[in-house]
Amino acid sequence: MAYTTVAEVRLNHERIPNNGNEDSIISMHIESVDALIDGKLRGKITIPFAGEAPAIIKGISRDLVTFRTLRSLYGAQTEEYQDWIEQYKTDPMDLLNEVRNCNITLDPDLVTTLSRLKSNTRGKEAIFNLLDPTSQDYHPTDNDKRYGES
Repeated sequence: MAYTTVAEVRLNHERIPNNGNEDSIISMHIESVDALIDGKLRGKITIPFAGEAPAIIKGISRDLVTFRTLRSLYGAQTEEYQDWIEQYKTDPMDLLNEVRNCNITLDPDLVTTLSRLKSNTRGKEAIFNLLDPTSQDYHPTDNDKRYGES
């Protein structure tokens, strides 16, 4: 299932003509962008998504397809126009890389699981000296039974 539609891409930018001539161009870009997204995320995230794709992935797809469509339709214009079109590529590609690098979590269940994780050393005094990393001194507290000392 595609992450975006021709209609959504048309709504994303007013410079994309609203006649049927560009539908095949937009459809071609949808296929290639979906393949790009799947290729970037495969190995990090289960592709295809179970059910509907997350909204962030749909937005990335819509913006990248918009970029490619605008470039196809208006690519021969001035350099300033090229710079303006690039904004539709740079932000979504940065966002896609953030998702790929797991800086953005798409799985809400994972966030819940991570929040339940606890350290097994919570409430324990550290047995090493962080102020002097070369020090091997160990100074147990009076009640420390971790190493059989009292």
